[in-house]
Amino acid sequence: MIVLLLILAHLIADFYLQTEKMVRNKKEYLKLHLLHHTIVTFIVLLFVYFMQGDGFLFEVIIPTGFIVFVHGIVDIGKMKLEHNSLFFQEKNAWKLSLFIGDQLLHILSILLICMIFIKVDLYELFHYILLSLNLWEGARPEHGLFNSMLFLIIMFILCTTVTGHIIRIMLGSLTRHLSLFEGKYTLRDMAVSPNSEKNMTEEYTYMVMKHQDLSRGKVIGYLERLLVVSLILMGSFSAVGFIVAAKSLTRFKQMDDRDWAEYFLLGTLTSFLFAILIGIMLKVVFLG
Repeated sequence: MIVLLLILAHLIADFYLQTEKMVRNKKEYLKLHLLHHTIVTFIVLLFVYFMQGDGFLFEVIIPTGFIVFVHGIVDIGKMKLEHNSLFFQEKNAWKLSLFIGDQLLHILSILLICMIFIKVDLYELFHYILLSLNLWEGARPEHGLFNSMLFLIIMFILCTTVTGHIIRIMLGSLTRHLSLFEGKYTLRDMAVSPNSEKNMTEEYTYMVMKHQDLSRGKVIGYLERLLVVSLILMGSFSAVGFIVAAKSLTRFKQMDDRDWAEYFLLGTLTSFLFAILIGIMLKVVFLG
């Protein structure tokens, strides 16, 4: 329970309490970001203390301090390494590696601090995980309602916000050509040449996006991944293909543009891949 709670606290502080402005100016807002982590982690550990704690100092105050301290060190290291992306040709791959490494180090620090201060048996924890995933022979463990709810919430965050962030890093910023995407203006009565009369009327419709705010695309991505997970849990794997087809039809005309088509397919296939993996994991854990 405590490990799931701390992981959930980390995800909330990292992906919901940290705004886009804070992400862009990480160095400037690092103290505020760490304050968010301090508050959320303290609340979680305080809740655990009231439920089953023995010592307030060693089970609440010190673990909170260590988790936030390690988080700050990892974030500072990540910020320094991000500057090296200027020297890499594949900047997106470097940023993605940093993001995954950053999150793994945060989770690892949570596990180690739980082992040291809250006396969590990591061997027993990993054995529990292997049994839950059917990767180890033995009786399937009972998860309990509270742990199941925590796990589902974590999977929901991974399926929506975290996966969306990973896809955005993989795709990178939209190029100037591809960013002509949203909003319309129309030109009429176009002359054949500057000196000729307007002897023909044609209509050109351009798609213009003033800034890269793909909020609707983000919501669509969330919904499609949740729908894929639901279909997998129901065993309707074949129905997933219909979602891909339906999404492709909405962009049918833009598929003539090779750059856009590759961009669209990379994002869509990555989104579906993560959704399928999460759906299979949930199916194995809860349905066997």
